[in-house]
Formats: sequence, structure tokens, C-alpha cells
Amino acid sequence: MNDFARTIKLSTRKTFLAKNIDEGTIIPSDIGKINNSYFNYVVAFGAFTPVSYVTSQKLKKRFGKFAYFIVATRYINRIRGYKVTIEAEGKKVTDEFIFGSISNSKSIGGFEWFKKSGVKINDGEFEMLFIKKPKNFAGYIKTIVSILFKQHQKKKYFEYFQTDKIKITSDIGIPWTIDRRIWWKKKESRN
Repeated sequence: MNDFARTIKLSTRKTFLAKNIDEGTIIPSDIGKINNSYFNYVVAFGAFTPVSYVTSQKLKKRFGKFAYFIVATRYINRIRGYKVTIEAEGKKVTDEFIFGSISNSKSIGGFEWFKKSGVKINDGEFEMLFIKKPKNFAGYIKTIVSILFKQHQKKKYFEYFQTDKIKITSDIGIPWTIDRRIWWKKKESRN
């Protein structure tokens, strides 16, 4: 919720969030479709996708973003690559990826992946981020450092672009995490 709220400039504090929802205005948002499911925040596969869901609020309050790193250490031995072909914007890339996301938010899991000015929730495009599987341990270290210092958009292990349509194919099934943050204000009368 916090990532999407920040993208649409909503407060993430509960008291202000409730006020924003009660007194706010409707904001049009792009809606994506993956297979037969709709979303407007993010769909992702690969390394660490469950981390933001399993990290407790107590841990986040105590350690902030570092809480995600603490929990992520449990998933390091589960990192695997998925050989996929990505087709979008006249570009075709086939490689092995450890992470992929299609999002409509400047941040995912508390980390800002995209430039603030480049993300608009109603521009007809989603942000794509794919992280290639590093070839060795040093590659993993470089990848982590790139993420921590927000230098990932120009590094060789990262594929980043914006598009309104993408085709992803793989020889095996890929487990996707779908986070739907579809907000609307509906007035309802109760009798």
C-alpha cells in the first residue's frame, strides 16, 4: 500500500490516509492484464517477491527498509533463474532472469526503482524491470550494490523500459505475484 500511495501522493500515515480517502478525489489509473487477472500496482516473479508480504510490520517499524534485507536473507538459497523471452517496443530479449516486474509505481517493496518524474499512473504505460541472472558471485554483489545505490538503470544485469504492451514467454510455468491496488470511492447507503 505504501508504494502505491506514495506514487499517487497519498499520505502513508493512517490518520491522514483515512482523511485522504474520505475527502480525496478520484484519480484515473492504468489497468494492466496478465492472463485473466487485472492489476494496477505490480505483478512480479522471481527473487524476493514474497519478502514484502512476509516482513512483519513490527520489524519494519524497528528497522525501516533494512527489515526487508533481514527477511530477504531467508530467500537467498531459493534464487533461481527463469529463461524467458521478452518482446516489447520492437525489442526482443531472451535471457535468464532472477526477477521481473511490471508495475505502475515508482517503488516496489519499499525500493525506488524508477525516476519519480518518469512514472505516471495514467499515462497508458507500465514500468518494466527485469534483472538478469549474474554469471558468478561477483555479479551478484555488483547487482546488490547497484540496487542499494540506485544505479541499476544503466547496469548490464538490468533491463528497464516503459511500454503499453509486453509479451513474455517461457518454456516453464513462472509463479507470478499479483498485487492489486485498485482504489475507488463508492458511496453506499445502508438501511
